[in-house]
Amino acid sequence: MKALKKQVQMKIKNNFKASLLLALFLFTSCDFTPRIHQQILVAQKYITDQEYSRAVKQYHEILEEVPSKDIKIKIYYQLGELYAISLGQYRKGIHYYEKIRELTNNPIWLVKTQERVGEIAFTYIKDYKKSESIYEELISFRPKLNNFDLYEYRYVFSQLSRNKFKEVEKNLIPLQNNVNHKFHTDAFYLYGRLYFHNQEWQKSVSYLREYIKREKRRDKIVKAKFLMGNAYETMEKLKTAYNIYYSIISEYPNTKVIQARLKSVYERRISRRR
Repeated sequence: MKALKKQVQMKIKNNFKASLLLALFLFTSCDFTPRIHQQILVAQKYITDQEYSRAVKQYHEILEEVPSKDIKIKIYYQLGELYAISLGQYRKGIHYYEKIRELTNNPIWLVKTQERVGEIAFTYIKDYKKSESIYEELISFRPKLNNFDLYEYRYVFSQLSRNKFKEVEKNLIPLQNNVNHKFHTDAFYLYGRLYFHNQEWQKSVSYLREYIKREKRRDKIVKAKFLMGNAYETMEKLKTAYNIYYSIISEYPNTKVIQARLKSVYERRISRRR
């Protein structure tokens, strides 16, 4: 869990560095009055010094000057970055990204802001209703966006997280049928989850087995095995369930949970023998 947290923090840090560079480029390519120019330089200095709250305040003061639409768009984007990435105020960040859509229908800005809102909704606040809506829009863009496969996967994942099982079963088909899809392997896991939720235990196990054969990441395999163990336990195949749980006891992130499952299955097996 510590390693995962560190990876997320590093991702956030790297994302913000990239966003800062983007903001610097965007603002240096703008035309603005000397007063607004100086105010923007002050805000950028605050960001460089990691004084994010002061940068936010500075940008709000610039907005009170009623800048041009182009500058306002870029300030809204920067406020979205600051609130969401630097200050962890995800909803506020989303608010400012979405305000950009009120000012422009430029496809570049629409895609850029939707990508940011989708990432926040899906990864950080687990708002799957919003992420489903965002990714549905992103996969509808033509020509297809570079990250189309990612957006398609997250769209289906969001639907599954909202228990929209019929839609998931249909929308998983292109992921599984296309061996070149970047999330072809993940489709087997989602099918496993889908059939688990539908209480079709044997189907769930079959898809999870296929997923485990293909997946390379050990943490994902452990997660799939835990779900498989749950399915076997529900089917009263307690020995198989016990063996699966035991095989991941040293790797499952929540030790107490896996120990509780082992204890429960063991006691049920003992009870059967009496």
